[in-house]
Amino acid sequence: MSDVLQLKPDMLLSFWEVSLVAYKITDACISCGACVSECPTDCIAEGDPIYVIKEEDCIDCEACVAICPVNACEPA
Repeated sequence: MSDVLQLKPDMLLSFWEVSLVAYKITDACISCGACVSECPTDCIAEGDPIYVIKEEDCIDCEACVAICPVNACEPA
């Protein structure tokens, strides 16, 4: 019997699956829309009553974090 760990394909995660942390918009959002034009993947949309981030499309670039005037964007 070998001491080497044998990995199965379904046990492996890509770099992106492990390292990405999607962002969310909190209730602190004032619906100014500043984040929408900054998002390179267009994953921010107007919600009711605040903007929302489609977490499955977020690439963790932090553009929304940098532009938000009320710090409403945070890791999901």
